[in-house]
Amino acid sequence: MAQKKEIDAYRMAVLKVMMEAKKENGEPRFNETEAQDILEILSDADIEFGMPFNTPQETAEMMMDN
Repeated sequence: MAQKKEIDAYRMAVLKVMMEAKKENGEPRFNETEAQDILEILSDADIEFGMPFNTPQETAEMMMDN
């Protein structure tokens, strides 16, 4: 079972990827509030379950595609 700080670090890594995502015109795809709102869909339990199987990059991509 992952500790809370590991889950929080993973969540922050996903948020960082989402914040760095750009639209085709080079503008940010999300502002910080939008990215956080999308990421809040995942509970700590969801993140903990996916951590062994998905990198933060992969998780961010899945969240941005939905």
